[in-house]
Amino acid sequence: MRSIVVDGNSLTIEDVCDVAEQKVQVKLPSDKKFWNIIEKSRKFLMDYISTGVPTYGVTTDFGDSCANQISVDKAGELQRDIVAYHGIGLGKKFDVKTGRAVVLTRLNMNVKGGHSAIRPELARMMLALLEHDIIPVIPELGSVGASGDLTPLSYLAAVIMGDRDAYYKGKIVPAKKALKAEGLEPLLIEAKEGLAIMNGTAVMTAVASLAWKKAERLANISDFLTAVTSEITGGKDTPFVDKVSRIKNHSGQVESAAYVYKIIKDSKRVFKYEDFLKNKIDSLNEKKFLKQQNKIQDRYSIRCAPQITGVYRDTLDVARKWITEELNAASDNPLVDIEAGRLYNTGNFYGGHICAACDYMRTALANISDLSDKQAEVIIDGKFNGLTENLIPYTADDDPRAGLRLGFKAAQITISAIRGEIMTYTFPVSLTSHPTEALNQDKVSMGTISARKFAEQIELVYLQFATHLLAAMQAVDLAGKEDFSPFTRKVYEQVRAISRFVKDDRPLDKDAEKVAVWLKETSLFA
Repeated sequence: MRSIVVDGNSLTIEDVCDVAEQKVQVKLPSDKKFWNIIEKSRKFLMDYISTGVPTYGVTTDFGDSCANQISVDKAGELQRDIVAYHGIGLGKKFDVKTGRAVVLTRLNMNVKGGHSAIRPELARMMLALLEHDIIPVIPELGSVGASGDLTPLSYLAAVIMGDRDAYYKGKIVPAKKALKAEGLEPLLIEAKEGLAIMNGTAVMTAVASLAWKKAERLANISDFLTAVTSEITGGKDTPFVDKVSRIKNHSGQVESAAYVYKIIKDSKRVFKYEDFLKNKIDSLNEKKFLKQQNKIQDRYSIRCAPQITGVYRDTLDVARKWITEELNAASDNPLVDIEAGRLYNTGNFYGGHICAACDYMRTALANISDLSDKQAEVIIDGKFNGLTENLIPYTADDDPRAGLRLGFKAAQITISAIRGEIMTYTFPVSLTSHPTEALNQDKVSMGTISARKFAEQIELVYLQFATHLLAAMQAVDLAGKEDFSPFTRKVYEQVRAISRFVKDDRPLDKDAEKVAVWLKETSLFA
C-alpha cells in the first residue's frame, strides 16, 4: 500500500489529492535527524522567550496589538486565546475531503526545517487526526489570506484541543466525542503553537491543490471537443500539424495540437489540406473570379484552438509550480532558524502566489469555456455543418412530428448561460485587497477567496463541457459514427451508455449532470 512521508519538502499536488480523496496513509519521517531538528527548534524558542525579549505572538499580543507584552508563563494561554477569538468563520463549510487536505498541508508546512518550532507531540496529533479520520469542520468565509488563513485554521487548532466540530464516520460530531471514540486525548496547544497552526497558507493551498487536479484534465477534454468539432464540420488538419505549433514556440500549444492531431489523423471526416484542395476546391481555369463553395480555412474556434487551450496548458504549469512550492513552504510567523540562531518576524503567511495562480487559472478557464461556447454554436446551428438545425433528427416535412422537434436549442442557451457565469469569476481577486485589523493588515492577499472561486468555477466548466459533449455526440449520430476517429467512437460509446440519442424532445438536465460526473472520473482523457 502506498504511503506518503510528510517531511516538509516533498509534498505534491497528487499527494494532497490522494490523501484527501482516497485516504492514502500518511507517515512522519522515522530518521533521528528530522526529530532532532524539531526538538532543537522548540528548545531554541523556549530559551529565547525565557530571556524576556518580546517575541511576536508568543510573549506579545497579535497584529496591531503586538506592543502588549506578557510574561512567559502566560504564553500557552495566549495561544489558546487566539484560537478562541478567531472562531468567527461563517457560511458554507468545506467538505471533508478539503478538510483532510488542509490538515495534511498544515502538517507538512509545520514540520519543515523546524521553522515553526512546534512540539513533536503536536505534529503527531495532526497525523493522528488523519490516521483516525477526525477532520475539522471549517467554514469557508473569514480569511483575507494574510496573516494567512487565521480564522479557518483556528478550526483545526480547536479540534486538536477537543473543541468545536469534526467530520467523523460520515457525520458532524463534537470533536471531543470523536477523539474519545478513537482513544485520543485532546492536546492543549502551548507557546507559539496557535500561530504555528493558524498563521499560514494551508487552507488556500489545499483548496488550490484539489482544484488544480480537477482543472488539469479539462485541457484534454477541451482539446477533444476541438477534435470532434473539426470532425463534425469537415475541418482541415493544418492547424494541428506539429510544425505549425513548433514555429510558435509555446509548449502548451504544441501539446494541444498534438492531442487533437492524434485523434483526427484517423478520421475520415477531417481533410489533409492537399486532399481538400484536390477534392473540394474548383479550378479557376481561365476565369478572372470564382466564388468557391468551400472555404480553404476553418473559423477561429477550430483553427486557433491550440493557441487557446495551449495558453490553458501553460497556465496549468505555472500554477502547478507555485502551488507545489507553497505546499512545501514554512508560512507562519515568527519563524525559527536554528542554523543561524535567529528568530524572524516576517510575512511568509502572505498568500500572493496562490492568489495569483488561481486568478490566472480562472482567466484561462474562462477562455476554454468561451471556446467551447463558440464550438457548440458551430455544432448546433445547422447553417455551419451540413446537419439539421438544432441537431434534431432528420424529419420529413410530412412526418407527424415535423415542427415539433427543437432538439438542442435550449441546450445551446444553457451552454451560453454557463459560459456567461464563468466569465463573472475572472476578476483578479488579488485586486480586492483592503486594509483591516487596525491597519496592521493593510495589504492582504485574498488568496483563499481566489482559490475558492477557482474551485467553484471548475464545477461550472464541467457542466458546460458535459452539455457541449451531449450535442457533439448527437451530431456524431446524425453524421454517421462510422466515419469518425476511433477515439471519438470510444467517447461516443461511453456517453451513449449514459444518455441516449435525442429523437423526440426530452429534458436533458439529468443526462448532463451524469456526463459531468463521468468527465471527472473517466480514464479516457487521462
